[in-house]
Amino acid sequence: MTAELPLVQQSSSPDAQNENLCVQSLPQITEEARRYAVKELARRAGVSRDFFNTWRIEVLTGSTVISLPGESRRTLRFVHGERSSSSDLNTDDIPVARAGWPDESRAVQTEKDLILPFCASETDDRQPLYCFPDHGAAVCRLDLLSSFLFTLSRFEEILCNTFDQHSRFSARASVAFRHGFLHRPILDEHGMAFEQVLSAMLPGWKPEPRTFRVKLTHDVDDVGIPFRLRNAFGHTLKRRNVSATIRDLIASCTPTEPTELSLVRYLGAISQQRGLHSAFYWKSAPSGAFDSGYNPRGPKLQRVIESLRNVGFEMGVHPGYNTFRDRAALASEVECLRQALKTESLGGRQHYLRWSPNTWLDWEACRLLYDSSVGFADALGFRAGTAFPYRPWSVRENRELNLIELPLILMDCAPVKYLKLRRHDGLVKIEDLIKRVARTGGVFTLLWHNTPLVDPDYGGWYPAILDMLEGAEGCQLPGPVQDLW
Repeated sequence: MTAELPLVQQSSSPDAQNENLCVQSLPQITEEARRYAVKELARRAGVSRDFFNTWRIEVLTGSTVISLPGESRRTLRFVHGERSSSSDLNTDDIPVARAGWPDESRAVQTEKDLILPFCASETDDRQPLYCFPDHGAAVCRLDLLSSFLFTLSRFEEILCNTFDQHSRFSARASVAFRHGFLHRPILDEHGMAFEQVLSAMLPGWKPEPRTFRVKLTHDVDDVGIPFRLRNAFGHTLKRRNVSATIRDLIASCTPTEPTELSLVRYLGAISQQRGLHSAFYWKSAPSGAFDSGYNPRGPKLQRVIESLRNVGFEMGVHPGYNTFRDRAALASEVECLRQALKTESLGGRQHYLRWSPNTWLDWEACRLLYDSSVGFADALGFRAGTAFPYRPWSVRENRELNLIELPLILMDCAPVKYLKLRRHDGLVKIEDLIKRVARTGGVFTLLWHNTPLVDPDYGGWYPAILDMLEGAEGCQLPGPVQDLW
């Protein structure tokens, strides 16, 4: 994904406006949607599927009530906010409430508050989110379930009608950026707070352990095929790498792999040396202004694909620039990649991170197992407020989708090309994100392209980040969507 374009050139996208026309006609938050939010909160609290299935959940007029199993008849009540109708929300002024932890002595990291987007509050920010009016009962005094639902479903992006030059929702337009919490996995922190509540009510209950995992991914945008003289000499002129130029010239008329394709192999070698599992996302888009147009069925590419697959790496899809909001184009490219990669079970990521909530519906229609596009090109952090893989909720269709979202936390060019951070400063920010994911649980999903390996601007970044991730378990998707309850 090229990053050497203007960062913020706000423009209104006609396609995006048409996509969002139905927002004003959406109904109130449904019973099904609130049950979904309860489930996602419980997952992040370490509640097992079997335990969750014993809960009785009643969605009433003003609250959602959970009755826990056992003779003690313990109950949890989640208050519904006054603004429960999604059509009342305004993207220019999304409210954000703050509240205290149930047990401040066990608050995650140094954060003293919990954050609730889409939730208004007139009380003191430090007042605890949960109260215990009597023995065996707990009350969440703010509409946490609405906050979960709208944040995970990326509802603010449905409301938005301004985008950058690639029709993307910019980090700077997000409520998380504007209110200064993009660096926090706020929903996963709520999971820890809910764990505190359950532990206080059920002393004998033991949450499932929080496991820190990493998903190492590589979007293969360029492979040096088809050969272009300008690109070959670009290695020398832009990156001061004469040997890469010579290799490309030789590869144009011999079986030698061009530089960028050889770097894909090198990424695999790095992962093998460190005992990491990598996923490689390949393209089948025709040549265009933002697509190199390589053929994944070509013999040189097939040799590399087969070599990576033979050592256990995952092969996935990286649909081209013009598949965004074009389901037919997406389906055509996905089918081509299914044949080239010789598998039906595929996940991946949209090129240039061109994504909207409707993209989930397109990917589900193409029978893809997971998407990992929900991250920002122009920032680091938690676009959906979480590092947990989850099945998205479609606000438009009022249902949980048969697709997993694996949120993207860091893309290589965000700190280097977009934010233009010095390596030391960038690595400090990245280390902070890694620590937050490790403490709350979830998956640190990293995107590292092959081309930065010969770009001097990225020198030292990748090994330093991998050092920080040492010891994390690998997250291997795809798998049956049903396994993620």
